[in-house]
Amino acid sequence: TRIGFSGSVEVSLKCLAELQACHLLTVPFENLDVFRKRKKVLEVEVLYERIVDEKRGGWCCELNGLFAWLLEELGFSVRMVSASYFNPEKKEFNGMFDHAALVVSLGEQEYLTDVGWGNVNAHYMPIRLSEDSVHKQPGGLYKLVMSGSYWHLMHRMRDIVGHHREELNRVMNEETWHVVHRFDTQARELEEFQERCDQYQTDPEVMLSVIPICIIKEEEGQVVSTLTGRRFTTIRFKENIDVRTNETELNDEEINKKLEDVFGIKLEKPMEIEEIMANLKTEENQN
Repeated sequence: TRIGFSGSVEVSLKCLAELQACHLLTVPFENLDVFRKRKKVLEVEVLYERIVDEKRGGWCCELNGLFAWLLEELGFSVRMVSASYFNPEKKEFNGMFDHAALVVSLGEQEYLTDVGWGNVNAHYMPIRLSEDSVHKQPGGLYKLVMSGSYWHLMHRMRDIVGHHREELNRVMNEETWHVVHRFDTQARELEEFQERCDQYQTDPEVMLSVIPICIIKEEEGQVVSTLTGRRFTTIRFKENIDVRTNETELNDEEINKKLEDVFGIKLEKPMEIEEIMANLKTEENQN
């Protein structure tokens, strides 16, 4: 199968967790279509062809959209929900339909499930919707906090070494939690995310529209590999610390080899990321 799942199919937390893990280990979060002028269409048939047949990845509404379809086909009760990223610089949440997440019901209990969060702090396993219960996962500690009509996904901040921006290395001397995103539990349809998806493909203020990005988990969630422009970074999650190693200023040949070897993306026409990043730098200098 596309995600390499070989366990027993049953409507259970164990099966759900295995499916989520398999997906995160095999299907990358990526935005390469933006730079290949291929419009994203949020229809299950189109997503299946792209992600399964062509062995590509996608971003949140694509990955979670198709994963929701898979879960439903397997008998799970699942609904897509609207989530909003918390911008730490602006200290505010983005708008509605900023991120597509999933809530899966198992008996009386519900779980936040996500295979499309485009960040290294994506949770590797489902998280039970219960207030202030701390969940230990490969990427650290997570919890959900209710605020008004929203659940806030929280991640405990960790030490960082080896960041490519030295000022972002840190040692946490006290317990500090930060907001990843917030979501409500109202069921949404996949097509409701199309307008925001269209915007994120062209808006120059959105990083996804200007810099090629790929993210995938490895080693049972203990490692995350990321490609951001011409930089390849590996993050290894150790006890309360993220250890980063970086390869910078990669050329196109090296980048396309990473795409194939690490992210499983083999393109008929190689990416020309050197040119993309050079043009971006030129535009920044002109502004």
